[in-house]
Amino acid sequence: MFNIPMWVIWLALLIIALIIEAATMGLTTVWCAAGCLVAMILDLCHVDVMVQIIVMLIVTVVSFIICMIWIRPAVDARRMGKIQPTNADRIIGKEGVVIKAIDPEAAKGQIKVEGQIWSAKCASAVEEGKRVKVLALEGVKAVIEPVEDKEE
Repeated sequence: MFNIPMWVIWLALLIIALIIEAATMGLTTVWCAAGCLVAMILDLCHVDVMVQIIVMLIVTVVSFIICMIWIRPAVDARRMGKIQPTNADRIIGKEGVVIKAIDPEAAKGQIKVEGQIWSAKCASAVEEGKRVKVLALEGVKAVIEPVEDKEE
């Protein structure tokens, strides 16, 4: 039969784990790659195969725990931190002014919010010049409601 040195097997498993990791980029097999690397080094130091397997499993489990507790949350936090809110996200909850009357039946009308002009819709008609609040966005239209004028 084939007489393949163990370090070659560990190297092959290491490469496979790294290829899977590169394809997924989700810290899915990096701990297994770490275990294979340690086992490969042990084989090159002429350590018994059973010890290599046990150490590989221990290193894999410890690496998995470290990744899940410290590394993955840090990576996920960085990824989430890079998400930039769009202009659309910023107008929800803001007040604006109707610049073209809102007609719910014709689905026409525009508002100006934070210096930007948006198509808008409302359950009721709203005249030009009235103050409105943006409740949500549906596609490219702002869903609004009239704001009661404060009389002093």
